[in-house]
Amino acid sequence: MQIIGQRQRFGSHLGLERIQMVCAALGNPEQDLTCIHIAGTSGKGSVAATLTEVLKRSGFRVGSFTSPHLEHYSERFRINGSPIDPETLDSVIASADAACTEVEATYPHLGAVTEFELAAAAGFLYFQQSQVDLVVLETGLGGRLDATNVVTPILTVITTISLDHQDRLGSTLEEIAFEKGGIIKPEVPIISGVKSPRAEATLKQIAAQRHAPWRSIKEVPWVGHGWTLEGGSLTFPGIGPIRTSLLGAHQLENAATALLALEELKALGYVIPLEAIKEGCQGVSWPGRLEVVSKKPFIILDGAHNEEGIDALAQSLQQLHEELGEKFTFLFGMLHNKDLSLLDPLLPLAQRFVFATADSGRLAAMEPEIMVDYVQRRGHSALGYHNLDQAICDAKKTPPLCICGSLYLIGSVKRFFTA
Repeated sequence: MQIIGQRQRFGSHLGLERIQMVCAALGNPEQDLTCIHIAGTSGKGSVAATLTEVLKRSGFRVGSFTSPHLEHYSERFRINGSPIDPETLDSVIASADAACTEVEATYPHLGAVTEFELAAAAGFLYFQQSQVDLVVLETGLGGRLDATNVVTPILTVITTISLDHQDRLGSTLEEIAFEKGGIIKPEVPIISGVKSPRAEATLKQIAAQRHAPWRSIKEVPWVGHGWTLEGGSLTFPGIGPIRTSLLGAHQLENAATALLALEELKALGYVIPLEAIKEGCQGVSWPGRLEVVSKKPFIILDGAHNEEGIDALAQSLQQLHEELGEKFTFLFGMLHNKDLSLLDPLLPLAQRFVFATADSGRLAAMEPEIMVDYVQRRGHSALGYHNLDQAICDAKKTPPLCICGSLYLIGSVKRFFTA
């Protein structure tokens, strides 16, 4: 719909005042929702998808709000895994936009309402109207000043913390942890999948100040058993052996985080059968994250776009390299505000690179020529294309192929494969 994409990504005025006013104009739909609030540098979507799948199989009607989307804007608003239908999307967006326009006219000093604030408000309205039992709510950026942070959840989850979006969240792990930890609410349990001791110390301090019960996967004797192209497995105390359909060693950590969150939900009185947990973990799908779209030729997609994500991707590809016996062609694109050093972990795994534009429509893509020069100076073969179809056709000539660097690129490529 035309309204989508017309607003700015970031507001000129920091704070939650705009989204609070927009929600008030809509009748505060967020206050009618029972939310599980998730923040983190990486893993938010995987944990959200796992929780949604398990809770759905436990008999709950579960709304999920995630971002960004890969192929269709409707993916951001789901109930029991199914995206919002076009007519309802138009309706809630129009209602939220009218509230945004009212707030902008009444409180001009707060600046224009942002695109994400519009989406969050529309999501709250949709889930209220749909009378969902639970909402799995993913932050967009950070946490403390994120538009989703107007809810009072029953449970908060912080998956991982590493350097990303330093221009907005801070230049150190402690500063970024402070922003992510802004979702921690007084006396609301917090589940941590954070590995960094420095980030964890900051979060623990916030939790203690707010008397929020702290639980971390570091304190649980779960055991990972590795993964193959068929999925991964782990053993979790009180649950036993579990299989997850999501690929990569990092997905075992995400699964453990989701399982600890489910354990806490059970402690809060939610009935979550063991069978639902096992079936949900094995049945979960989260497209664009180590997603194998073809085995012959071997083509894998991954939306890794920050240091932590690329490191996890490189570790996963190292295992696949040992199994396949070949190095990868990388079809890679990233936004202009990213650091070229993101490419470094992939260099030892590359037979060659094909660079393409990864334009989000809002943030400019990094020019392919810049990335070509970077890897060529490091002794690797590389070509660049401004036409994505040409880039894909070239890259497919030398499998195995890994397409990565940007969720926006993954979304465009998926449209190519499903067209």
